[in-house]
Amino acid sequence: MQMTRPRGNVLLLFVLTISMLVLPSAAAGDSSDQCILENAAGPEMASGGTAGAPAVGEVKRGKRKKGKGKAKKPLKLSLQADPQSANRVVNLGSDREPEQITLRVNASPRIPTGYEKRLEVAAEPFINTSETADTVTFAEPRFSKLRVAGNQKRITFTMCVDPPNDLPAGKYVSTVTLEGPPPTEEATMTITINGKDGGEFLLAAAITASIAFLVLLYKGAGEKRAVMLADAKQRPANEQEAKMKEAKRWGPAIKECFLDLGWLVPSLASIAAAFALLYAAYANNPAWGEGGIVTNAIALIGTGLAAVGAKTVFAQSPSAN
Repeated sequence: MQMTRPRGNVLLLFVLTISMLVLPSAAAGDSSDQCILENAAGPEMASGGTAGAPAVGEVKRGKRKKGKGKAKKPLKLSLQADPQSANRVVNLGSDREPEQITLRVNASPRIPTGYEKRLEVAAEPFINTSETADTVTFAEPRFSKLRVAGNQKRITFTMCVDPPNDLPAGKYVSTVTLEGPPPTEEATMTITINGKDGGEFLLAAAITASIAFLVLLYKGAGEKRAVMLADAKQRPANEQEAKMKEAKRWGPAIKECFLDLGWLVPSLASIAAAFALLYAAYANNPAWGEGGIVTNAIALIGTGLAAVGAKTVFAQSPSAN
């Protein structure tokens, strides 16, 4: 008896495999569809005017009465950034993912239907506000089409910013302008992007925790060493020299610290408390790391040592030295 080959199952498996490869890329493309066009908010001018509407100052052709052929008076439109959009701050954190920023502009008087097509959005390059930082080039921002709402008195659009993957920590400022044909009064918005360096923080925090632990270990071992020296002085004369020699060594005192939970647990708790203090400083600074790894590491180490009381640690009694 001849067996039939399962061609249908093989074809189905092939279709499912292709679908798994294609669908994720299609979904990824849909995520950026809101701002897919470069400078989509620019004016749509054709032959001196927008489609279906004459340009400002242009006279419609047709019959007119004698002496009544004056040109249409240009629209005097006043644009002003909404208070929430006048100074926008975007905190990237430690990632460098693209950001979508919604901006709103109020207009006075009402915007005629279709007049938003004559308006244009322009953006200045992002500039690092730190004088010692290197120059970084952002990709050209993208803008969605202008949307009119609020009884024709509010304009809304989206700005898409794609920061470089290697963007250093710092503050970057740009100016976005919504303008139109004269005598339109333009609206200006300031965009500030903050980026921090999480990798540098973890490295600096690890160095700080290590140094702080060594400081506490020095303090604990010094105290135990002082006790051992005092005990050696109480020994008989024939044992005193050997005990004093052993007590002056730091090794046994350090070993005693690691075997003493009464010292180890509070010391680790102090390190944890110091790390929490360092993380609070990191979390409260949206541009942490803009000074560079050396400057920030020194600042963290100083904060960490102050948290564990390093000043009093090094002021031990002469018997512990």
